[in-house]
Amino acid sequence: MPKRQRQHPPVPVWCPSAMKAMTAFSFSTISSSTVMFSTPLHPSITQQRRTEAPIGLQMSMPSVRTRIVAAALSGLLLLPPPGLALTEPQKLVAEAWRIVDQSFVDRTFNHKDWFHIRMKSVKRAYASMEDAYKAIRDMLSLLDDPYTRFLTPQQYISITSTATGEVAGVGVEMFPTRIDNNLKVTAPIDDSPAERAGVRPADIITLIDGEDAQPLTPDEAAARIRGKPGSTVILTVVHNEGKGKEESLTMVRENLRLKSVKATMLQPGELYIKIKQFSSTTATDLKAVLEDYSSQKVDRIILDLRNNSGGYFPGGVDVARLFLKGGTPIVYVVDKSGVQDEIDSINDGVLTDIPMYVLVNSATASASEILAGALKDNGRADLVGEQTFGKGVVQTVSQLSDGSGLAVTVARYETPGHIDINKVGIAPSFKKPCNLDADVHTCLPQNS
Repeated sequence: MPKRQRQHPPVPVWCPSAMKAMTAFSFSTISSSTVMFSTPLHPSITQQRRTEAPIGLQMSMPSVRTRIVAAALSGLLLLPPPGLALTEPQKLVAEAWRIVDQSFVDRTFNHKDWFHIRMKSVKRAYASMEDAYKAIRDMLSLLDDPYTRFLTPQQYISITSTATGEVAGVGVEMFPTRIDNNLKVTAPIDDSPAERAGVRPADIITLIDGEDAQPLTPDEAAARIRGKPGSTVILTVVHNEGKGKEESLTMVRENLRLKSVKATMLQPGELYIKIKQFSSTTATDLKAVLEDYSSQKVDRIILDLRNNSGGYFPGGVDVARLFLKGGTPIVYVVDKSGVQDEIDSINDGVLTDIPMYVLVNSATASASEILAGALKDNGRADLVGEQTFGKGVVQTVSQLSDGSGLAVTVARYETPGHIDINKVGIAPSFKKPCNLDADVHTCLPQNS
C-alpha cells in the first residue's frame, strides 16, 4: 500500500467556512464526540510517523486534502443524467451521502449496499428540507455508529463554538452518548449559570423548557439549551443519577468562555491541575500555567481528568506534549484505508520529569483518554480512579450547503501501547473510588 505523501503543507483543522463538501476539523466534545481513533493492529496497516507543531490549531493532514479532491470527483461521477435535475432537498441528501462515502472509516458501511442506499434516497420526492433531514438521519442510522450523525444548522453552530472555547449558554456538559437511555450531566462549567442554579455532576436532564428531553440526543439537547445571551431556559433535572430529588432550575444564558484549566498548589511542592474540557485554547492556557509554576519548587503533579468528556482532539494531543519528552508517541491513528499515523511530541515539554498522578473516572472520555493513555503507556504518570469511558474513535465535522452538518467517524485510535480502548476504556494503574467532593489526597494510593 503506498504511503501518504508528506510534502503537503499543514491543513488547518479548524475551517468553519471552508469548502462545502468537506469542512473538516477534529474534535472530541462532550456532547458530541472525539476526533481520533483506535483499532487493533492489522498486518495490512502501513505505519507512518507524523510530527506536528507543539501547540496550535494545525495538523499535517494530506489525507484531508485527498478526501476533498475525491469528494469533488465523486460529485462529478454521480450527477444525474441531463433532464433529471435534483431538487434542493435531493441535492442535500446526495451531498450527505457523498461525504460519508468518501470518509467513513468502516468501508463495508456496516455491511450495507451504500450505493443502493444513495439511489433509493435521492430518487425520493421530498416536500421540504425537514423531510431531507429525516432521510439523512435514516440513512446514517443504517451505519450503526452513534457518533456519525446529522447536525441541524443550530447544532452545527453549537458544536463548532464549543471547539473554539466560546459559547452562549448555561454551561451544562453532558456525556457524548445517552447513558442508560438518559441525558446525563458530567459537570457544570465553573461559575456558570448552571453551576450557580444548582446543576450537579450525574444529574439526569428530564425536561428542557417544559418539553420532554427523553427523545433527544446530547447534540439536540445542547442545541436547545444554548441560545441568545440574556434569554432564559428552564432545566428540570433529577439529582444523584436520577435517584434523588427532581428540581426545575431557571437560568439565564450568558456568553461563556470555557475556562478549561484551573491550577493551584495544594500544599508546598504539590501542583494540582484540573482540566474540565479540551478546546482550541486549552494547551496554550496550560502551557502558560506550567511556565509560571516551573520557577517554583514542584515535587509532584496531580492532573484531574475526572468528568472531562473530551472536546477538541488536538487540544488533548498538545496537552500531552507539555508533559512528555521530544519524540515520544502520543497516539496512533488508523484511517479508512488502514494507514497508521503516529502522532508524537517534537520538543521536550515544560514539566517532563516530575512524578505525576492522573485522576480518572467513568466520565473521562475521548480527548481525555488520549491524554491519559499517552501518559500511562509512556510511563509518565500513574492513573488513579475508575475505568474510563471508552471512546476510541475520531470524527470530522463537515458543513453542508444549507448550513447543517455531518459528524462522521473517519478513524480509530490506539494508545502508544497499541491498545484499542473503544467501548472498553483505560484501566487505571490504581483502582479506587474517588468522589468528586472528596479531598484529592484521599484518592491517591496509600503512602504516595
